[in-house]
Amino acid sequence: MSIPGKDLLAQIENAGDIHTLGIKLGAYLRNHVLPSIQTTARNAAVSPVSEIAAPAPPESVSVRPSTFGNLLQVVVDHTAPIEKGAHYIYSIADNPQFQNAMIEVKPASRCPVHFPLPTFAADGTTPHNYHVAVQVQYPGSPPSNPTYYGGAAPTPITMNGTDAADLLPGTGSGTAQNGGQTLVGLGKAAVRLGPK
Repeated sequence: MSIPGKDLLAQIENAGDIHTLGIKLGAYLRNHVLPSIQTTARNAAVSPVSEIAAPAPPESVSVRPSTFGNLLQVVVDHTAPIEKGAHYIYSIADNPQFQNAMIEVKPASRCPVHFPLPTFAADGTTPHNYHVAVQVQYPGSPPSNPTYYGGAAPTPITMNGTDAADLLPGTGSGTAQNGGQTLVGLGKAAVRLGPK
């Protein structure tokens, strides 16, 4: 699909005097280029000139460990107005600070497929205590504040299965530094610079 106005562009190219050229160029930019840029930005959930506002955070997060194993269902209640293009970022950690969290980004899904999680550490007797946080973010916005399972503070969750495994530390998400930042969604910075 191309930007309309090729006839006006041809008139601009063939304009005889600078005054006529300016009028026609202004009309072309206003009637065709500007609306195309604005429509593209809106459809992509970005802004052509700045960062857009973060979406409102989810109202609540519910969880249900399955009764038949090591699967955790997470359901997000988010009724605030949002634009197409919202990503839901699920962080699951074995500590309430969400250090080294496991992160899953699910565009548009407020009830993703269950998360498989071991019930016990590798010793087979020490249960993992999981914590869940969910954020919402547009490609062109900062992430929303996190909403925790448990409300204002994360509430621990224990699983009902028999699987045992130690967890490798997560390395972060988006433009965050590896292992150094938590709950940043797709990232708070537009670009992460690599090592020098």
